[in-house]
Amino acid sequence: MERKTKVSFQGREIEVVEVDFKVIKEEWNEYDLADGTRIRLKVVATSFARALDEFDNDGNPVYIVKTSNVLGLSAPENLKRGSLKGTKETH
Repeated sequence: MERKTKVSFQGREIEVVEVDFKVIKEEWNEYDLADGTRIRLKVVATSFARALDEFDNDGNPVYIVKTSNVLGLSAPENLKRGSLKGTKETH
């Protein structure tokens, strides 16, 4: 059963229908920062909705996608809180 709702799109309210989906693949993007930290990031889609009576320049239906960012990181010891490496100790 289709579930219709309204969302804000380009400064106006439009009607959309929610579309069920299954995940085929979600991959991580990995980045090595100059300070030695490795960041892993991926965007996870949480819902899809097809806009009713809205189309792109090629005639394709417009989809509204809600997402969540997932972040993981591995920082070098000298950047972690409580680390004495790289800091001056006082007695």
